[in-house]
Amino acid sequence: MQHETIDEAELTAQRLRPLVLVVVAAKLAVSTLLLTTVQLPTESNRTEIVALR
Repeated sequence: MQHETIDEAELTAQRLRPLVLVVVAAKLAVSTLLLTTVQLPTESNRTEIVALR
């Protein structure tokens, strides 16, 4: 009985592994896309912000 449980757990892990990889890859892709679309302020904008403080 215990041997069957181990086999079921391994089978489930094997089935879920591709799904986990897809989810991780999607998260990395979204993070990369968000980081590349963030526009950092230019030097002139930074100077203005400091002057306002």
